[in-house]
Amino acid sequence: MSTYLTFLLVPSILAHALFLRPPSVLKPYAALNLATADRLGIPYKGIAHDAGKAASLPGFALTLDADFGALDKQTFTKLKSEYCAWSETKSRVTWKKGRRYTLLDFLPPLLQAVSGLHFQSSRTKQKGLPSFLGDNTRKYTEQEVLLTSNCWGFAWEVLFQADNADTSALTISTADPTSAWRQFTGPGFDLVQSSRTQPKLLTDASLRNRKIKGGDVLLIWHTNPSTTSGSDLYLDHVATLLDDDVYYEKSGSGDRVPFRVNTWDGLTANFPPSVFFWEWRRLVRNNSLSPSVYGSAQTRLRPATEIFGVDAQVAAANKIERDRYSILSELRPSVAKKLSLQAETGEDGTIEAQTFTGILELEDLVFDKETGRARLPPSAFMPEW
Repeated sequence: MSTYLTFLLVPSILAHALFLRPPSVLKPYAALNLATADRLGIPYKGIAHDAGKAASLPGFALTLDADFGALDKQTFTKLKSEYCAWSETKSRVTWKKGRRYTLLDFLPPLLQAVSGLHFQSSRTKQKGLPSFLGDNTRKYTEQEVLLTSNCWGFAWEVLFQADNADTSALTISTADPTSAWRQFTGPGFDLVQSSRTQPKLLTDASLRNRKIKGGDVLLIWHTNPSTTSGSDLYLDHVATLLDDDVYYEKSGSGDRVPFRVNTWDGLTANFPPSVFFWEWRRLVRNNSLSPSVYGSAQTRLRPATEIFGVDAQVAAANKIERDRYSILSELRPSVAKKLSLQAETGEDGTIEAQTFTGILELEDLVFDKETGRARLPPSAFMPEW
């Protein structure tokens, strides 16, 4: 019989809520181009919510949207069909004569609910977690658990909900880069194109957008100069394509950065193309030419609790890492699925830094009874989790 480490993830009273909506100013944004709406001949105006100094950096101040104004029912239905085609979890926004609509209304509910919001990280002390620092593993120590949100944890949730119909709750997770890369390049996705083999993708917009479509995931990554084997590959950013050169992202891993619609120009301002590799992958479900069989246990995406927890990290590790982190296998399964571990290893192989991060499923999204628009539950804005 296994002896489980004693651990309890205690609900915590925080000094602040997990989410907040920063003050912002609505501005025109003429540079937003929606190829799908243009193809359908539907007019719109690009707009931006400018959070100004509430954002950590100027490049994180704008959250984009498009104002379609009032629409007839046929036009509304076309936009909803086009912009939600890639997701099994559909927009619940309803049509009403004279009501104004924006791009967000036609996107999956999660993207509606978090647009423009800032996540506020929190730290709690938890007993019964191991330390791997230095040469010794010490059991039953008090460790800090960081609850935060980053780009690939959010992108995974977007694609998980796209692959699983009517998912109605947001799971917050921050996987280690290796685990995230493994999942986004795993059996659930097919490679569409990469700047590593087609450098012109970064300079030729027509070529870049020729093969990709809404719901494709963009991975931005680099390798350390000291290696050509790829073993030092590091995942830098992940975003989901909505339209030609229009993406949805959690714009950074820190606080005071928005969940938002962004453009290619906005992405490249933060990630210079010459420094990084860019590649696009597609859910097997959305790829009619996929060599994989959609619906198998290997292709349908699983929730963050099943793939980013420390139990999954240990299971996927090499022998050296499995031996080092074997104590994590003693955690109760219900606990192991609520924690990820990020560790930094020195040249001598010892752990120089470690961080436990939390995995938290919020309550279900709330849908406006009149419009069908989605928002986060009230608890997401309360100082308790």
